[in-house]
Order: sequence, then structure tokens, then C-alpha cells
Amino acid sequence: MTLTPLGKTLCIAIIPLLFSGSVLANTSFIDDLQLLGNDRYEQSGLSASDFMDITAPPPPPRQSVQIPVNTFTISPSLRSGLSHAARYLRTQNPNLAVAQRGVNVSNRTLAQTLHALLNWGGDIAPHALQQQFDLVPLLNGESKASKFTGYYTPIIQASAKPDARYKYPIYRAPMSQQLRHLSRSQISNGALRNKGLEVAWTNDPIGLFYMQVQGSGILEYSNGKRVSLSFDGSNDKPFRSLSLFMKQQGLMKGSMGRERIQKWLYAHPTYLTKAMNSNPRYVYFKPVQRGVLTASGMPIIPGHSVAVDTNYIPFGSVVLAEVPIINSKGQTMGAEWKILLPQDRGAAIKGPARMDIYTGKGEQARQIANQLTGHGRAFLLLNRQGTQLSQRAMQASDHPTL
Repeated sequence: MTLTPLGKTLCIAIIPLLFSGSVLANTSFIDDLQLLGNDRYEQSGLSASDFMDITAPPPPPRQSVQIPVNTFTISPSLRSGLSHAARYLRTQNPNLAVAQRGVNVSNRTLAQTLHALLNWGGDIAPHALQQQFDLVPLLNGESKASKFTGYYTPIIQASAKPDARYKYPIYRAPMSQQLRHLSRSQISNGALRNKGLEVAWTNDPIGLFYMQVQGSGILEYSNGKRVSLSFDGSNDKPFRSLSLFMKQQGLMKGSMGRERIQKWLYAHPTYLTKAMNSNPRYVYFKPVQRGVLTASGMPIIPGHSVAVDTNYIPFGSVVLAEVPIINSKGQTMGAEWKILLPQDRGAAIKGPARMDIYTGKGEQARQIANQLTGHGRAFLLLNRQGTQLSQRAMQASDHPTL
């Protein structure tokens, strides 16, 4: 993909608005570093297309874009994420070009960008940002906007032993390929029962279903103990939408979020098994001690970590994004500029301008993730050669945090 300079300066007006309902603009999930990994995505290693052994391309042309007049501060969690990205790049060949279908840059350039940000003195003023970095637009064809969605780590109730309430097993992956590739319907009918594959049992089959959609989660036991679950493979069957099944069967109409589907199915339990089995894909889990890492191996940071298509946007890069602010009614109320860290992949995250933002764990994170759907501009930050780091002393006044 050939990147061309922006045709004109983009003017952006940011209106300070608060989230309505339970979604707040400055909730703590933004700044808490969590070692809980990518949800609905396979925890796979890097693909060969990410790091092809070719000569590093020349730097892209300079880009210019006006961002708000606010001065930004790098939060502690963001600085930690930048440090993890820098350590990740130290394990890679600096001369290899990455994301060749998209930004097509060398690991060395990415490392220089991280070094510049980590050594920045004080706040980041918008004019200084563009003096130090080129802003490469992430475009999807003729569209000038990137698409954002959210993902999270679900928490469900569990028991170490089955009983009348906790009767839905959570399985680890079978060693046998024949057993591993059973359909969800076969597994629901007991094909894996009593084979020593049970991790735990839950009383929440719908919660388990959505945990499998996310690809990882947390089990919470009655004594308060929590155990993180990591993706342990799947039966390699295609995913089919539960909401689409409900609509096609004429069971529900209109908006079909998780709360509404869950309420309907618990009110009509005879449809529960049929509805679950409409999605033949089954995901296995394994307990982990430290929590799940992203596909890149870096810890995940709520509000900053994003899943991307690494054919276009590489791990270890830094993105400046205009993230939409969506209220509890699904209305776009404005936007906020944030620094995002590409660290993960997603089977549904494809293309040069598609990003899925991790929002944290639990119910509040789920609500935020469900409402984080919209479009905004996004730019890859690349260190500009031959410039001095901009130094700016901290001011007493409060500044928005990226």
C-alpha cells in the first residue's frame, strides 16, 4: 500500500462530554495494568507474513494533522505499555520490515518511535507531537475513518465439583484430534463427559457461551477465589451468531444485545440448548497462573491495548486515534484522542483500519465494550529522523490523559 500525504489540514473540534449511564469518560479501567489477555482471539504466535526478511523500506512521507489544543500526559499504565512494546521489539530483527501490506516499516523505526515517547520530558503538546513524529493515516480504502469496537474479559461463577446448580462443564482441549473436533451439539450431549477434561463447572451456560466468544475469562468460586482461563484451542468449526439465530427463528426482533437474549432464554429454557448449539464452534480453556498475555506476548492494558490485523498494523507500533464516545443509548456524543498500542490479533479484525480496544474485566468492562462501536481517524506515529526530543515541563493544571 502506498501512503500519500494528506491533501489538506484536518480540523478537529472536540466537545468535552461525559458518558451517560454507567459509562464514564475517566473510569479506572483506563489506568489499571492487567495481565489478562485477549478475549475473543486465538492466542497464536506471530505469522511469517509479519516479519519477512527483506530490506527495510524508506521512511514514509511526512504527514500533518491538527489535533486538539489540549496538552496530553502519558499515564503510568501507558508508559508501562510503551516499555513492554520496546522490550518486545528488542527480541525482533531490527532490519526486518513488518506489516508489508500496510504501513510497511522496519522494526528499527518502531523502536525509535517508542524510544522517543519513553524519553519525552513532561506533557505532550500537539505542536511538539508533529515536530517529532510523522502521522501516517490508517485508511480503509476510500474511507478516511477507522472502525473501533471493544472487547473484555468476562467473569462467571464456577464450582470445582458439579451439583444441581453447577452442571455445565468447562473443558480443556482433548489430546485426541477426533474428540477435539466434535461439534458443540455433540459436546453438549456428553461426548466429553468423564474423560478428565473438566476444568470446572458453572451455573451460567449463557455466560460460558459468551466467554467462549471472547476466548478467555475468569472463574469466580464461592470462596472468592478467582482463576484466569486462557484459550486452549477450538473444535475448528465456524462461528455463527446467536442473535442471528434468534432473529431467523422468529424468536426475537429488534435490538438483541446480550442482556436481552439472556433474559429471553432464561425465561424460555426449552430453547436454551437449541440456541447454544446453533453456533457449532466450541472453545476450550486452560487455567493460567499469571493471567493471559496477548498474541504478541505483551501484557494487556485496558483502554490502550488493541487487536489489529498485523498484515497492516504491526505489533510494537503506536497509534494516535480519535476514539468515539458512545453513550448508553448507542449515540455518538463526541470523541477523545488516545494513544493505542497494537498488541493482539482477532479473527474478525481484518484490514488496515480496524481496531478492537480492550476495556478490562467484569461487568462494567463488558458494558463499555458493547457500547464502543464507531468510527474515527487513526494515525500511526513514526519517529521523524533528525529532530530533537521536545521537552516540556509539567504544568500545575490538569491535562487530558492519552
